[in-house]
Amino acid sequence: MTTLSDPTVASVVELIYGDQSRFHSLEALLLGVDLKRPEYGVELWVNADSYWGRLVTPVYGARLAALGGNAEADRALLDLVEVTVARFLQGESLARKSLPAWMPALRTALLEDGYRMKIDRVIGAGTEARVRCRLKPTAWLPVRLAGQVALLETELEVRGQQTALDHLRKAVEHYERGRFPACEKRLRSALQQVTAYAAGTGDPDGGRNVRHLVDTGRLTIAQGTRLLHDLRGMVVGDPFPHRTRADATRFRIQLTAVRAGSLLAQVEL
Repeated sequence: MTTLSDPTVASVVELIYGDQSRFHSLEALLLGVDLKRPEYGVELWVNADSYWGRLVTPVYGARLAALGGNAEADRALLDLVEVTVARFLQGESLARKSLPAWMPALRTALLEDGYRMKIDRVIGAGTEARVRCRLKPTAWLPVRLAGQVALLETELEVRGQQTALDHLRKAVEHYERGRFPACEKRLRSALQQVTAYAAGTGDPDGGRNVRHLVDTGRLTIAQGTRLLHDLRGMVVGDPFPHRTRADATRFRIQLTAVRAGSLLAQVEL
């Protein structure tokens, strides 16, 4: 997956909780990175009114949403890491030997998630330079996402879905070569093929196949609407809510794997 892993999220959450004075207001922090959304309110074994509960509930709720294909939640988690690291390094030396003890472990966790951390100082409106943190995707797929794609490739091969399999493999190849628009076109084609297979219609039209899946009760209206939205948005040039096309394209690989896996589960072997 490209969504941040549990170790990375835990490191950032524990950093914030361990020094609550770094942020004037927890609610302001969560609002600033767009984590104060009702849909992120999951049930956890914590006191929801405590500082810890108010912190971990939306963060882990967003992680679950991102794993399910929510791009806004995925971007919010990345923003939380960037804002937190920048705040904790403000006023500190950025020399490698002077970095705090928590930095190496976080860098390692992020690299396993497929992100390089870039830290620098920028001059703002005032005279004092502020720290800026940016997470940049690596040129290769994260290990967990590569594993998920490999599993999907195997299932497509077992089911005899060669066309979808070819599109998926070419999409990954385009991504690794930095050909993001070409990657996204292949992803959409792969997902359209899987949708047609799940619908059992042989019709290449994604819209008609989604409607058929909804009409036959295999998808709810909400699921069908989301799938149709994802099919249509797969090749949109604007990376929003992600910052770069590389971020957006890699998340769309994750999204394709999630949606295709759910659709294949509708068809018994």
